[in-house]
Amino acid sequence: MNPHVDRPTLLRSALACGLVAGVLGAGARAEAWDPFLVENGHVEDGNARMAAEDASGALHHYDQAARELPAEPGVHLNRGLALLESGELAAARDALELATQPPASDAIRADAHYDIGLSYYREADAAANEDDHETAQRLFRQAAEAFRQSLRARPGNADAGWNLELALRRQQEQQEEQEQQEEQDQDQQDQQDQQDQQDQQDQQDQQDQQDQQDQQDQQDQQDQQDQQDSQDQQDSQDQQDSQDSQDQQDSQDQQDSQDSQDAQDSQDPQDSQGQDGSDSPEDTSDEATPGGTDDRSLPPDHRRVLDTLRDSERNLERERAAARAGREGRRVEQDW
Repeated sequence: MNPHVDRPTLLRSALACGLVAGVLGAGARAEAWDPFLVENGHVEDGNARMAAEDASGALHHYDQAARELPAEPGVHLNRGLALLESGELAAARDALELATQPPASDAIRADAHYDIGLSYYREADAAANEDDHETAQRLFRQAAEAFRQSLRARPGNADAGWNLELALRRQQEQQEEQEQQEEQDQDQQDQQDQQDQQDQQDQQDQQDQQDQQDQQDQQDQQDQQDQQDSQDQQDSQDQQDSQDSQDQQDSQDQQDSQDSQDAQDSQDPQDSQGQDGSDSPEDTSDEATPGGTDDRSLPPDHRRVLDTLRDSERNLERERAAARAGREGRRVEQDW
């Protein structure tokens, strides 16, 4: 920061106080201000406090002087300087604005505008340090305007000219920094938008993959269920076939048993007939006819027919026995 901006306020305070004290002590022209022909003690005490760098103590006395001399611009100038040194920038500007009003002289108005410029500059510098570029630009612009008005009231003032140039330069710097900051913010926003878009795309891809996985899992479950149903159906069919085979085997066994029983029943009368000695299988000449007639009493042709029938019955019994033996896996024993 240029030393012109922070030059010792005590020097300015002494100049302003000298103006007030001088006017009051010398008895200035009556048209310039309300004629007080005696010095004001509060102004002198305030000046002493400012010389001792006690801005707060000086402000107390200047407040008293402002109540007693409300229309004296020099009092408001000194009070504004005390507020400026106390760091109360807004209140200092209010007091200094009063110092610019008539009947203020050009010198007092020049000093008041100059100090108003200092208050804006200090506030702008604080905003710039906090990267509040927009506020800093506005305050530097107001500081430059105050220094410009100071030059109008006192043309050629080197300090005011230098501070005006410095305020304008700082305003331009803040504008450039604001533009850079906006570009950086825009780049960050673009990057954030791209990142958000990428995150959204990644999330969508993950969701699509999850949906595909869920669909695949569902298809796998359906395939497993179909396989299970097919297996159950096959097991049921196998069980049914086994049951049918078992039923068929039971039926065949029952039929074989029945055939065996029938053969046994058919064999038993013949065995019984051979055992009681009434007839012999080979002895067919003595067999009686179904009506009790002796075969020998029949005509020869009738006897031949009867013998053929007997041989057919014996052959049928032998074929049944052979068939049963084949199914049961045993050797056929001659039972005739």
